Amino acid sequence: MKKVLNQKSRVVITVVATILVWTHLAWDYLHGGIPTHYLLHDKDLPGIPNWWGGIVLPIFTYFLLHRIHKRTNPQHTKKSLGKLVVRFLAGLLFAVIISVCFSYGIEVTDYIMGSLFMLAFVFPLYRSEYLLGWVFGAAFTFGAIIPIGFGSLLCLLFYIFYKMTRLVIGFFKPKNL
Repeated sequence: MKKVLNQKSRVVITVVATILVWTHLAWDYLHGGIPTHYLLHDKDLPGIPNWWGGIVLPIFTYFLLHRIHKRTNPQHTKKSLGKLVVRFLAGLLFAVIISVCFSYGIEVTDYIMGSLFMLAFVFPLYRSEYLLGWVFGAAFTFGAIIPIGFGSLLCLLFYIFYKMTRLVIGFFKPKNL
C-alpha cells in the first residue's frame, strides 16, 4: 500500500496553499496595501510585512507535509488519513476562533490559549498536522510569519508538556515483577 501523503499529493497541497496565499496578498495589495504586523503589537518593534508569508508559507507547508508523510504508517492509510484530517481541522478551528476573537476584540483568547495548554497534557498537540492547521487558520488575520513562529514555539511547549506527562505517569505506574 502507498503512504497517505505521497509526493504528488504533497506538491498539490503546497501549490494550492501557494495560490491561496498569493491571491490573498494580491487582494491586500489592490485594496489598500499589504499589511505589516509588528512584534508584540508594538509599532516601535520591527514589522513583518505579509508578503514574507508568500515566500515562507509554501516552504513551511511542504516541510510539514513531508514530516507527516515520514510519520504515517503505510498499512493504515484510511485510518491515518482520518486522524490527520481531524487533527488538521482541530488546529484550524482553534486558530480561526482565536483570529475572530482577536479581530473583534472579544476578550476570551486567554481562556482559549489556556485550554490549549491543558489539552497539551492529554493530546499530542505538537504534531505537524495541528501546526499546519494553526498556521492556515491564523494566516488570514496575522499573516503567515507570526503564526509560524508562535505556533512552532507552542509546539515545543506542547511536546514538553505531553512527554513530561507520560514520563510522570510511567514513573508512578506499577512495575510488573
